[in-house]
Amino acid sequence: MSTLEIVLFVCIAVLFVLFLIVLKSEIRQRKSIIRLRESIEDFINNGTLTDFSVMDNSFAMLQNSIADLENIIVLEKSNTRMETKKNEEFISDISHQLKTPLAGLRLYCEMENASSPSEYTCKELQLIERMENLIQKLLRLEKIRSDSYVMDFKMYNVRDIVDGLLSEFYHLFPNKTYNAVGSSRLRCDKSWLSEAIGNIVKNASEHTGDDGIINISIDSTKSLTTVEISDNGGGISDSEIPNLFTRFYRTADAPPSGAGIGLAITKAIVEKHHGIIAAENKNGGLTITMCLPHTDGYEKIG
Repeated sequence: MSTLEIVLFVCIAVLFVLFLIVLKSEIRQRKSIIRLRESIEDFINNGTLTDFSVMDNSFAMLQNSIADLENIIVLEKSNTRMETKKNEEFISDISHQLKTPLAGLRLYCEMENASSPSEYTCKELQLIERMENLIQKLLRLEKIRSDSYVMDFKMYNVRDIVDGLLSEFYHLFPNKTYNAVGSSRLRCDKSWLSEAIGNIVKNASEHTGDDGIINISIDSTKSLTTVEISDNGGGISDSEIPNLFTRFYRTADAPPSGAGIGLAITKAIVEKHHGIIAAENKNGGLTITMCLPHTDGYEKIG
């Protein structure tokens, strides 16, 4: 064998060894990536944190960064829950403190109205009732946000929920026209989702004229149910849309009896269904869209 052949053979052998080393490293890295991906999915679904790596390489730095991020997320979620709980307890305390004097005030007003009724005593009773309703709604909102209510998730047809609601609105607003199209099966809490949709329909009914038309469109994909509620009431100012679902916010043309709580409750209910809600001016009116994901009973989100 010549010297050239020996050198060539050695080069080929070295290249083959290098190839095996690179291949082994690639396989090891792919396995590490798969394990890291599974760890991230485990954190998303079950809250299990990714382990820190004691290795000294770039992949270990990535793994440790992900572990740090997961710990930050867990800490922030814990802080958010604590703050929400404190807020709910504060609202609850204030509400109970207000209920007692309001009950006494109602009693005295009713006694005065019984002995010497007047337009003033009737107005006082109306204002007291409005205050009581406001306190009740505010307390419900904070309890929803702090998970004080347990949602009863079961499979329902959203169209059946909407049809049940509209049967009531036909009598409450006989001059309005209500249209519903589409259907979808969704795992949800029927009572709460009914209230969420009902708040939007009621809001649309109050913001349209006698020729008001409220359209409800239900659409379904493999992973999502969309409920779109639109009216022909002229919409609202674009600057008001970002605040529409904020607690106590009332639009410029809101009825005097409104408290600015209904749509905030709707947003909280949608979020407890792991969904999102948005509003936009479209086709001569306001359109509010709820996007609700399809989830199984064993699947944990958020």
